[in-house]
Amino acid sequence: MAVGVFRCTIVVVIAVVAFQKSILTVQGDCMLDVNNYPWSPGLAGCLKYNLSALANPEGFRITDESNNGTIYYVNVCGNIQTSGLPKLCQSNPPAPAYQFWENVQCPYLGLLANVSVYPVDPGNSSAGVRVVYHNGDSAVGDGPSARAVIIDIVCDPSAGVGQPERAYEWPLLTYRIKWRSAHGCPVTTTAAACPAPPFEANWRNLAFRPRPSWYDDVKFGIFLHWGLFSVPSFMNEWYWEMLVSGVPDVVNFHNRVYGCSGIMPDKFPCTGEEFKYNDFPKLFHAELFDADAWATLFKNAGAKYVVLTSKHHEGWCNFPSKQHWNWNSMDVGPHRDLVGELTDSVRAAGLHMGLYHSLREWYNPLFLEDNANNCTDPKFVDEILLPTLKDITNRYKPEVIWADGASGDNPCSRDSTKYWKAPEFISWLYNESPVNRSVLVNARWGTNSGGDYYTGSDRYSPGKIVPQKWESCYTVQHGSWGFDRTEDIAMYWNTTFLVHQLVETVSCNGNLLLNVGPTADGRIVPAFEERLLQMGDWLKVNGDSIYGTKPWHFQNDTMQERLWYTQSKTTGEVYAISFDWPAVGEDGKPGDVVLTQVKDAPTSVSVSMFGVDGTLASHQAADGFHITVPAIDATRMPCQHAWVFALTGMN
Repeated sequence: MAVGVFRCTIVVVIAVVAFQKSILTVQGDCMLDVNNYPWSPGLAGCLKYNLSALANPEGFRITDESNNGTIYYVNVCGNIQTSGLPKLCQSNPPAPAYQFWENVQCPYLGLLANVSVYPVDPGNSSAGVRVVYHNGDSAVGDGPSARAVIIDIVCDPSAGVGQPERAYEWPLLTYRIKWRSAHGCPVTTTAAACPAPPFEANWRNLAFRPRPSWYDDVKFGIFLHWGLFSVPSFMNEWYWEMLVSGVPDVVNFHNRVYGCSGIMPDKFPCTGEEFKYNDFPKLFHAELFDADAWATLFKNAGAKYVVLTSKHHEGWCNFPSKQHWNWNSMDVGPHRDLVGELTDSVRAAGLHMGLYHSLREWYNPLFLEDNANNCTDPKFVDEILLPTLKDITNRYKPEVIWADGASGDNPCSRDSTKYWKAPEFISWLYNESPVNRSVLVNARWGTNSGGDYYTGSDRYSPGKIVPQKWESCYTVQHGSWGFDRTEDIAMYWNTTFLVHQLVETVSCNGNLLLNVGPTADGRIVPAFEERLLQMGDWLKVNGDSIYGTKPWHFQNDTMQERLWYTQSKTTGEVYAISFDWPAVGEDGKPGDVVLTQVKDAPTSVSVSMFGVDGTLASHQAADGFHITVPAIDATRMPCQHAWVFALTGMN
């Protein structure tokens, strides 16, 4: 735990954590030393930040509109003088931040003695500085849990001092504040090294780790569910579980097509040769699998990252695994390292590569034993799961580890910490692994799970802004993640729906991870391919409204419900994305696109349309900002599905 005294006037302070590693040096008024290593390769030494201009003993006041107007008082450089705060706050110890709910409570957020600093982006130390205060594990305010405040001061040379913005809570009792300021840029870099704080094996401390920025910018990825379930490709990837559970359609299909399953023979009589689920490897050949062709398809679809199932709940591994002898794609079946081949091809195509990994394995004897003994001796986790996770991390260096399946019959096997030991693995991932600067994990590691981003439920689509970074994993087929050959074309979402899903997700601060299910012989069927390529065509025209954007002040237009907004992080351009082309009037010209959320646009605003040359006429009216849409012949329409209008100079 860090120890020290922190004041805003001339003083030198050194904060120390376990193992006596210095993690924060404050020199002069408010100078921070931040370790360049291991954050930026080839840049050993310290970055120095001068945050003196951001010091405010009275505290900056910021309102969290997403949380019923909760108010935060924040001072980056020392304690706040509580005499100027509401009386509820004055009864708490001096602290650098407080959270105030009027007439309810005012807990303090962090102590100066418990402070850590990191680069705001593990892959780019010059992007800014993260200052973290926490108040340890003792009871705080009216709650039993520790609280923390994370202040990200983003480097923006044009912003001057700037001011705190965008406050929100995630995970529970961890409060995040973003501050864009010229003082978030380092003033000097020294050759001398200063130690970096290690991330501890607990969710509270792991939440302090900055999220690699590449993930915020890419927006669109491809999800692949591929495994033994791809052989029957009947109903969905839970085929084995449904078979064992005696789902009539599945058992009857299996007995008729493959042979006698032996499942509930009194209920499902069967004559002929036996064929159980663990016989499927001899039918899984992947003989048409071409990793380069897949990677080219994903790149042409406009995707920027790929997540492949390394192992689903059936326990089958698409890579050679010592922990899964004779139950992996190298030992039996294809006799190929499917994960390795696709990883190489995806990276060669310039995309980021990630791996889905199911924590549980339905019928692994050690997992069943753990559930039976109330998880008192977690052999499955210690002997199978954790060694496998470290193996695939060291071997394939994934930039996303997408956990799933953190549940079993016994409630004890749903605990992210006590059973799955997720913080133990993730602290190793962030501190020591070969991808510690670039890797992210989702938040599906069991109960009370943390993570770098939120995934919610399958096909999560909130329709409104979510303050923390989130991801929607969505299927092209309506009912299945693995390929289901029983579904006809009516059960595939069309491209228009999928483009709209992408736009809504990005507008609300999310990424879209779009799933397709390959066949057992290694193909991506034409129905999937067509939709991916059509999405790529749309993104070739309109990609600037998706990649590298952030949510605007508004996400959806109040009156025009099929119109969404994004904003460029670099240029500040606002993008209005309309799902409808205006109806053509009696004069043969289309009507205006009206942005009803825009009430007072600057007269200097100029409007253009992606895929169309020139500037469009526009004007402010009482009902909103009108954009005059040009009359375009249908054969010259730049795209289908949605149309993007770029507003330059919008404040």
